[in-house]
Amino acid sequence: MADPLSAGTHASTEGDGTMTAFIEAAMREEWQAARGEELPSSGPGTQDRKILFAAVAKGVLRYLYEHRDDLITSLTIAEGTDHRHDAAFDLVEKV
Repeated sequence: MADPLSAGTHASTEGDGTMTAFIEAAMREEWQAARGEELPSSGPGTQDRKILFAAVAKGVLRYLYEHRDDLITSLTIAEGTDHRHDAAFDLVEKV
């Protein structure tokens, strides 16, 4: 099975594979596209932004984990064939 999904923390860094790091990277992309400048990496609001991204990531993954039985985890592509796609969901909490 693949590695468990990880929300990360406010201290997550790019490339650590956590959802928080991906949200931060997406924010940098959107900030650049909308404002034409780099997202500030320090100064007022930076820590609050990182805390918010970590909280959102944790909330999303916890929600998905709690509702994992409601998600499609197995799909047969065509009747009468052995071709299937299966997915599993696990969550690891990093503190």
